[in-house]
Amino acid sequence: MSVKRFQRLLLLREAQENEAAVVLGGRLAELNRAEQQREQLTEYQGVYLNALVPNDARLMKQLSLMHQQLREALQQQELRVAAAQSQVDQAREIWMERHQASLSLGKLIERRRRLDAVVDNRRQQREQDMWATRKAFQRDQDAGFSSADEGGSR
Repeated sequence: MSVKRFQRLLLLREAQENEAAVVLGGRLAELNRAEQQREQLTEYQGVYLNALVPNDARLMKQLSLMHQQLREALQQQELRVAAAQSQVDQAREIWMERHQASLSLGKLIERRRRLDAVVDNRRQQREQDMWATRKAFQRDQDAGFSSADEGGSR
């Protein structure tokens, strides 16, 4: 396969890598939002846990219900954070695979270019050697004709 074809394939691989990077960025943003929501819920829970205990039974019941709801919301948010982290891990793995494929193809192209340069240099050297050989042969023949002409006219 020619270097140009490999380069076209590399462009395709790099586009796929960029798409995977965009997906990874989106997943990281989702994870960040989920973690921020978890932090907010944790703060709310801390506020309610540190609240003064009311003397009224009805208010105590509402406070207890609020504690329970915050605990449940925090548990649900932990599940969302875990799911978001899992999606980030998957997206990162896909990006890493595509990045590695791009790097490998780039290295292959570079090796191919170096090999092509070596082959081209050898071809040029061979052509120069052949040209020099022809010139030397022609010079020897011209010298032989000149000495034959000089020897015949004496």
